[in-house]
Amino acid sequence: MTYKPLDRKTFLRYIKSVGWSLEKGGFDWNLYDENDVFLCAIKIAHGKNTKEEVVAHSVDKTKKIFKEKGLSWPPIKK
Repeated sequence: MTYKPLDRKTFLRYIKSVGWSLEKGGFDWNLYDENDVFLCAIKIAHGKNTKEEVVAHSVDKTKKIFKEKGLSWPPIKK
């Protein structure tokens, strides 16, 4: 299945709903779970006149981590 890039604000809303956080790393952003354990690196594409969005590959990686932890993607509001 092909994934589309996801708007940064939407992505942040999804990960914050499960208690995860996103912090700036060297080049990429680092995704941490609720216990501050590193999960993966996330790439956020941005340009001079474009909006910031999470690249499709990073959305796929995040979806796989959600599935491994038994969570649904995208998260369902509680």
